[in-house]
Amino acid sequence: MPTTLVTGVSRGLGAHLCRALKTSGHRVLGVGLATAPDHGHLDDYRVTDLRDPLPADLFADEEVDVLVHNAGVYLDDPRRGYGDLFALSVPDLRDTFEVNLFGAARMVLRYAPPMLARESGRVVCVSTGMGRLQDADGASFAYRSSKLALNSLVLSVARRFDTGAGDLAAFAYCPGWIRTDMGTGDAPLDPGPAAEDLVRLLDRPAAEVNGRFFRGGAELGWDTRGPFVGPAGEFGGGTAARQAGERRA
Repeated sequence: MPTTLVTGVSRGLGAHLCRALKTSGHRVLGVGLATAPDHGHLDDYRVTDLRDPLPADLFADEEVDVLVHNAGVYLDDPRRGYGDLFALSVPDLRDTFEVNLFGAARMVLRYAPPMLARESGRVVCVSTGMGRLQDADGASFAYRSSKLALNSLVLSVARRFDTGAGDLAAFAYCPGWIRTDMGTGDAPLDPGPAAEDLVRLLDRPAAEVNGRFFRGGAELGWDTRGPFVGPAGEFGGGTAARQAGERRA
């Protein structure tokens, strides 16, 4: 029975992840801000603010086989009337990074090294396609940039895991636009199947998932091609650059 530690378990995708993990035979540990989660799919729960240093005794006696960093905030959401880059406040940018990146880094630095020593484990960070460079736009800079940095963290862990032996993998997972408090009721997707897809990815061989980025059960990828990158990688990929590339080809 693998022991899995999930962040942000109180509601939303986190609650569905806990249920899917329990159904798959995991022992589930959770952290969150709520006094108590509103579901019963946890074997142990601790109130933890990921903006702060982790308590030294946080599941200190547990051997964590799988870490799923699900906790996240979306403070500059344009659907709530606040998303323009030039309206962004620095405190909101800082708070976004504290949870979405630094919180993830704190968890990874605590629980990934023992996995490396045991030569077994999984690290998963719940991310978003909005965290790819090709999807950047003039809105949601705090959220997008924090997830871009999170994706970079995943790749760094994956490369470190790749230097070791055994069954080790780190990957990023995008659940898509799902109906949660963050996704809003307008989202087209239910969070349950997204949680189940993530859990199924945990059962795949390390070589098939390490260093990869998934949406649902399919690979999304890290593609950075966009309007500012030309066909040969040069800066300035507008029409002229594309035509120049085509002429060279």
